[in-house]
Amino acid sequence: MTLEEAVKKFVKDFSNIPTSLIREVYKNNPEELECLNSEKYFEERPLEYFPAMWGWMFHPDDWTDEEWIKRNIEKVEEIGFIIYECEHCGILLGINGMGFNFYDAFWTPLYMARELNWHDKEEAEAVSSTF
Repeated sequence: MTLEEAVKKFVKDFSNIPTSLIREVYKNNPEELECLNSEKYFEERPLEYFPAMWGWMFHPDDWTDEEWIKRNIEKVEEIGFIIYECEHCGILLGINGMGFNFYDAFWTPLYMARELNWHDKEEAEAVSSTF
């Protein structure tokens, strides 16, 4: 399996949730939606700095991915995700941007950080040197 195929398979393990739905659910109780990023701005105003540009948030369907994200907040934040946690969904990842390849910018680095090995190792060595 190529790295690209493996990353696309990995991404299929995440549910897509409309950002507008999350915003609507938490508009009256924004304190119930905790931003886990290290920036104080995110913690104080979680709904004001919402990844609304793209319109979707992502929830890991596999509990092992969710636990890995919780234990590796700094790595996930370095990749560029906005990380939320809430009672109803657990971990939610947001991407605040558009106009570029999301697989290259976010999902491939997350897959590589997870140290998953669903792909040809030789290709991964060539690609991992770019991250």
